[in-house]
Amino acid sequence: MKSLNFAWHVALATADAIVLALFVAPELITSATTTQLGLYRALGAAVLPIVVLLLMNVMSSNFKAMLVYWKPYGWLPGCEAFTKYGPADHRVDMVQLKKNVGMWADEAKEQNSKWYKLYKQVETIPEVAYAQKDFLMYRDMAVLSLPLIAIAPLGLYIANASTRALWIGAAMFVVQYLLTAISARNEGERFVCNVLAVHSAKKVTTSKAPVAAKASSGGSAAA
Repeated sequence: MKSLNFAWHVALATADAIVLALFVAPELITSATTTQLGLYRALGAAVLPIVVLLLMNVMSSNFKAMLVYWKPYGWLPGCEAFTKYGPADHRVDMVQLKKNVGMWADEAKEQNSKWYKLYKQVETIPEVAYAQKDFLMYRDMAVLSLPLIAIAPLGLYIANASTRALWIGAAMFVVQYLLTAISARNEGERFVCNVLAVHSAKKVTTSKAPVAAKASSGGSAAA
């Protein structure tokens, strides 16, 4: 699952670099020689995947969730599975869910623990596996975008770009961070509710479910 999302993360970083070079600071391209352009292309192909990989793995899952949800360290979407997300989703019959899975506590940590156990029982069902994949993808895109709010202007400054380019570069990544963080929140809610919807529709008696194509290659709910 991580390898599938990694390709999207590198694609996002590449698109960001192209936008910065062509639209934000075009003087870096127009004033460059053919040799320099070739060097930029080679460095981008070699360096961008490494930068993305380092940024994705230097932070813990809990810290990534904090950057997306703007809530205390250790908060995950499953922390409000039964008190907020489940009751708000028309697909989830909370009465039937309680009959199928038993009681749950209102405390955030206990809710997340209960939800995670339910998730592990249905993690390979396609609608659950794909929702998890999308949540992790957008979450890591947001995490990737946040440090670039500072890194991009710094890089432009070192490259002698204009002051206007520095501000535009920072603003671009602020917008990108907000969009990807909101998308991650929405996908996190869908992920949580998909698990609850499956359990409210039927009582799951085995830990194995139909295997989802590719997306269910492994990992935890907040890997």
